[in-house]
Amino acid sequence: MSKKMGKEADSRAAKQNRWGSLAARLEVQCEDILTMEAEEVGSTGAREHQPAQQNGDTGLLGSSDHTLPPPDLRRETSISSQSMAGSTTHSALSTKFPQEAWGTNLASVPYQQQLQQNELLQPQTHEACGDQFQPQLPPAASLEKTISSLKDWIVTKKVDKEIKEATSSLPSNSSGMSPYEKQRIEKCVKIAHLLVANLAKRFEGPKTNSNEPIEATVDSFDGETDDWEPKPQDISEDCITVTENAETGDVIDLGFDIYRNFNWDDTEVDDDNQSSNEQKLGLIFEALGKLLYKLFMEGEDVPPCPTSTDVPPPNGSIDGKSSDIPDEDDILDMLRKLPITGTSGDNGGNDRITSTMRNSGKLPKSLCRLVVDLLHTSTVMGRNEHGLENNQNPGSCFASLSDVHSDIQQMIDFPDAFLYSSINSRWELVFGNNHMFGRKGELRQLMDAAYRIQNSTGYDQSSTPGMPHPTQRKKEVVMVNGHAGSGKSRLVQEIRKPLQAWGWTFLRCKFGKTIQAEPLSVIALGLDEFFSSNVACLCPGIGTQGSLVTMGSSNGCSCANSSCPRKVCERLESLIGIDGLKCLSQQMPSLRSLVGETYAHRRESFNNVNGGLQGKFHTHHLFGTLLDTLASVSPVLFFVDDLQWADVASLELLTGLINRTFTQFDRDCSTNRILFVGAYRADTIMEELSLKNMIQEFDECVTINTTQISLRGFHLESLNEMVSEALCLPRRKTRSLCQIIHLKTQGFPLYVVEFLDALLTEKLLFHDPADGWEWDVDVIDLKGISKSVAELLTGKLKRLPHDILSGIQVLSCFGSHVDFDVLDAVKNYDGSSGNTLMPALYTAQKEGLVEKAGPTFTFSHDSIQHAAFDLIPTEDRIPLLQKLVSYLIPCCMQERGSDSFLFVTVDIINRIGRDGVYSDPIQSQLFARLNLEAGKKSMAATDFSSAMKHFKFGISFLQANYWEDQYDLSLNLFECSALANYSEGNHEQVAIQVNHVLSNAKSFEDKFKSYCVFINVIGIGSMERAAEKLYELLTPLGENIDPNVISPQIAISEFISTRNILSGVQKDKFLHLDPMTDRTKLMTMKLMAMLVVYYNQQQTFMSGYLVCKMIRTSLQYGHSEDTVYALSVFSAVLGNRLYDVDEGYALGRTALSLLKFYNTNQLIPRIYGVIYGTVLVSKDPIQSLLEPLLQACRLSFSNGNFEHSTINTVIYLSRSWHAGKNIPLVMSELNAFAHHHKQQSHMSILQLFLAPAYTVLSTLSGVTFDSSGLLAQLADVCNDDIVETAKVKNEMVFVRTSIALSMMEAIFLRDFVKASQVILKYQDFFQMLEEQQMRINEFEIIFYAGLVSFHMARETGEAHWMKKGMNALATFEKWSILNEWNFEHRFLLLKAELHHTKGDTSAAVEAYDMSAQAAQKHCFTHHVGLACELAAHYFGNIGEKERTREMIQRSHDAYMEWGAARKAKVVINLLELNWLDGS
Repeated sequence: MSKKMGKEADSRAAKQNRWGSLAARLEVQCEDILTMEAEEVGSTGAREHQPAQQNGDTGLLGSSDHTLPPPDLRRETSISSQSMAGSTTHSALSTKFPQEAWGTNLASVPYQQQLQQNELLQPQTHEACGDQFQPQLPPAASLEKTISSLKDWIVTKKVDKEIKEATSSLPSNSSGMSPYEKQRIEKCVKIAHLLVANLAKRFEGPKTNSNEPIEATVDSFDGETDDWEPKPQDISEDCITVTENAETGDVIDLGFDIYRNFNWDDTEVDDDNQSSNEQKLGLIFEALGKLLYKLFMEGEDVPPCPTSTDVPPPNGSIDGKSSDIPDEDDILDMLRKLPITGTSGDNGGNDRITSTMRNSGKLPKSLCRLVVDLLHTSTVMGRNEHGLENNQNPGSCFASLSDVHSDIQQMIDFPDAFLYSSINSRWELVFGNNHMFGRKGELRQLMDAAYRIQNSTGYDQSSTPGMPHPTQRKKEVVMVNGHAGSGKSRLVQEIRKPLQAWGWTFLRCKFGKTIQAEPLSVIALGLDEFFSSNVACLCPGIGTQGSLVTMGSSNGCSCANSSCPRKVCERLESLIGIDGLKCLSQQMPSLRSLVGETYAHRRESFNNVNGGLQGKFHTHHLFGTLLDTLASVSPVLFFVDDLQWADVASLELLTGLINRTFTQFDRDCSTNRILFVGAYRADTIMEELSLKNMIQEFDECVTINTTQISLRGFHLESLNEMVSEALCLPRRKTRSLCQIIHLKTQGFPLYVVEFLDALLTEKLLFHDPADGWEWDVDVIDLKGISKSVAELLTGKLKRLPHDILSGIQVLSCFGSHVDFDVLDAVKNYDGSSGNTLMPALYTAQKEGLVEKAGPTFTFSHDSIQHAAFDLIPTEDRIPLLQKLVSYLIPCCMQERGSDSFLFVTVDIINRIGRDGVYSDPIQSQLFARLNLEAGKKSMAATDFSSAMKHFKFGISFLQANYWEDQYDLSLNLFECSALANYSEGNHEQVAIQVNHVLSNAKSFEDKFKSYCVFINVIGIGSMERAAEKLYELLTPLGENIDPNVISPQIAISEFISTRNILSGVQKDKFLHLDPMTDRTKLMTMKLMAMLVVYYNQQQTFMSGYLVCKMIRTSLQYGHSEDTVYALSVFSAVLGNRLYDVDEGYALGRTALSLLKFYNTNQLIPRIYGVIYGTVLVSKDPIQSLLEPLLQACRLSFSNGNFEHSTINTVIYLSRSWHAGKNIPLVMSELNAFAHHHKQQSHMSILQLFLAPAYTVLSTLSGVTFDSSGLLAQLADVCNDDIVETAKVKNEMVFVRTSIALSMMEAIFLRDFVKASQVILKYQDFFQMLEEQQMRINEFEIIFYAGLVSFHMARETGEAHWMKKGMNALATFEKWSILNEWNFEHRFLLLKAELHHTKGDTSAAVEAYDMSAQAAQKHCFTHHVGLACELAAHYFGNIGEKERTREMIQRSHDAYMEWGAARKAKVVINLLELNWLDGS
């Protein structure tokens, strides 16, 4: 018995070597089956055979050559992702192949329904052996199939083809292939694909590398998998079954009938495990090659193939002769003479097989190559002990079955290129026409960002079920970085088409290393792309042929296209007016052309605008409004390329445009539909601090979703994919070439393309009409590695014709891009007729060196521009630049000339430099004047960095003794340079430039501007020193003011006197005064205005006293800019010192009316904070005041008015949380302000206001910034007693803000004890609570103090608390009459607390409800939460649990909407714990 059992075990082990663990299961099954009755076996087999016979499975079932296994052993294992439901089950064990998309679409509705039913059926467990059986499903009615052996299929298709060719008149293609032959070949290729995919899966196992080609196409190996391993004898036409769609004839499945080779009578199976895996694979390749030969050749057997191959001479000799060691050139020459080892196959039998296949069936060369290489690989593997390692021609061998699968997959994916070789570009190097390589993950990141914008709703459903809360949609910013040539621009351009198909607008701008245009012109040209790429409509019915519509008339654009440029212009006109539209059009050629045609009757007024973007409207506002308008039409992707070259002004504008979304009170602002994408070089980010700060600001901003994408060189697999497609060769054949390319280029796409182009030029890469592309890897391997892409581009440019190269060189002199108008102005630079420049550039465009974007030419890559300029001989550069300047200067001198001519000319002038014109004083002076003009225009556009450079260059062009010979020019250059440096925060340079002026200026008036700039610098460090200097300067101007003798009583008397002068309609007299012309009085007004700024920060009465003197001076000598400022400050004095709110409000409106006579952008920072922050709040809704206050902050920084930036920041942020603005939005702005003030070294506001504000808001919201961020670090080291610190520094404005923040935090955290301690500690500050008159601009702190007073009155019973509360209540009762919107709900809440304190339940309940309703009505979300929270406490105290629950929920929802998530959680926890526990 034991011997028998041992023999059985040996038999099972032997079978397992042949069939895997399947043999063990077969053995168990056989033992049971052999004991069964013969008639029972027969009847069972008949039942199993019946369905298959009905479906036409006659090929294999009709064969009696092999003994079928018993029916219980039949099992079907699926590896297909689309298993055919109801398909006929072959009677033999079969292994299905994955189905592909090439052919009939199988995803029909009945099929999908059947598939869903099949997924519900689970396999049953066999009790005897633990095996699993597939359930038998009824045949699908929607799909009839036929199953036949591959041998029969080949014969059938051959006969069908011959019959169709004989009876059809359809012509053959150019290669002599009939349509029916082509159809047969494609089916054969599909069969080969299914076959190889299955073999690769079973022989090599599943791939773990996503880059493997088999994983890219065969994604269906997730069904049950056998442990059966294919054998060479299984790969034959008899053992393979083909399943076709009976109706269409499409191949839908493939199966193995492996039982044909299973000997059921033999218990011993040969053990072939002694063979190496490589030898086994070689046998598989041989069998596969022979089978595919039969498949493609319609059943013919492969002819005998020689087994010998050519072997190169030994010992490293050339042509069998020894030689001395040659040098590198000799090696290259000898290698060129050797046979090519790149792509060509073996000789002898391979050639015979190829010619046989080509001649007999006109098969494509690719199929011949596939078969020959399979047979060649089997020969190499069988002959060499080390397999492919010693192969002399690796390109013709397959390394694995996955390589075979990849070859066939490429034939299926790109048949014209890889199967038929019929595309015309196969002899050209064309990269990525169809798709992008190696960037799938990066493209997905970009598309995800676009998808978030496309599908964002702007509502949060998570807070309360069924009650969506409006939320601020995050701005999407994507920053792409990488080295030069890594494909940053190409990556972003790749998503252009899909986004445009979604209806998006794609805009792009590109910076250049050379500053060649006027400030912000690069961004302007990017936005102008909308007008250049969209054709303006011609509205029918107007004129005879659809004439242009004149906007502003009764006729408007009536077309249905919402993105019509004319409709966009109409919307812009309604938002920014005609003047704003004119200013925008100055830097946007296409918009200028459109506006000029539309406003033909006012063309003259448009042409006369030379103020650029600064004239009346602020730059950021104009650009932001334009971008908002475009986004309101469709989502916008704004791509800014080469940010590393961007100037500071452009970066500030981009920051403003991106942050614009989060400074709008409207939560559904259209700018949420903008995707900003920036690209920059990773190796320059550390040098470009402005860019680094901008990116850091975006990363830290909680309302900006920033996606960082870093591009590196291609991986070898991606590079091989790109080169394979470009050369139309299989990936395995290009792998050796790509290994060398990757080593020499690090995989950077641009470098790869140019390297291959160099190989082609040097004939190291060439094409053969018969064999395709060929190369010699040894010669290429010896080719030197270029130091940079520029070196390759230089070589490419040198090979261009002379006229084309000259045109590109001229273009390179202007930087990365240039307008057509500029090129037209210099077309005769070489003395010719001007007919060569533009044709040369159009030819360069065809070569891909330059691009045409609207009315501009742009280099495709900045490396091309640099290489072209470097090719100009050094001795010829200055003369060429001087020629260009000579043609451009007349355009600059034209009265109506565009500013773009000026900046282009100045850029070239500065590259010529002082040495180029030193011997020509007249030319030097002209160059200095042009730089002065360009600097002033840059200052007007708030581009202070560019302005500094222009002034510096202008000074460099000054000749010796310039203060004597060129006094006015020198004075202007040094004055402007000092101002520009001050605006940029370069205080050391300010002192240097000011000293030049003070040492050389001829009069006090000539020194005055420099004095003012220098005093502003002093004021940053010490306001007291600055004030002393100002009083010293006022003395020679006739104003002897001693601040020590001015008492509060004197000041109050002056206030009343001035109010009487301006009472009633008398204040309107300022609107009819003439402008002030007296130079002495103008300087006096300027100095006193500077003193007012400093005194305002100290919160003293002296500011009011000085503005009274300024008003009297204006009434006598006329108004000036400083008059507007004086009126605005005095309007605040009237409301908050004299408590005359009505007169103060009226005077504030008068000041705003007077503002229209002056430069709005220069005055807004000085007056908006005062008027909108402290005066108009008495009568206007506070939410309506936020945008003007924010505008004042922006202009404070952009215009360099840093003396006003601190107070404007404090006022805007304070009013933002007084208005109940969303806390995360406020925190985002808080962070932005912190970075601005840090750049200007304003440490006081950072330490005493911004950091404490961040702490309070973070406590309420739970939102925190990165611990490495500026505010988080300052908050950690912040002094606990900020008030005392501010007092020591005499920063009184921060004393008030610190107290207000403490009160706000204590109220919302319900720390009434702390709040009461603050009131008692700073009794001087809260003395107002003891009085009947209170300052209306301090309404919020008075409100919180009143709430604390009533609470403490209840808790302590002390009368002084009740008195304080009653005084606050009485004050708010008066204010609520003046301004119901701002003050009614505050008054009602104080009233409710009073009734609560007195125990008047009904009155308290009514007041609480009315306060919450009023706060909700007037959009004070935070006070809705506060009122409901206080009411909940009250209802809890009196036992009203239902009302308590209601108020808890309302309070929670309001706090969540405000953004105070942590506070909302505390409300729920605390109130439920106190009042609802156990209920």
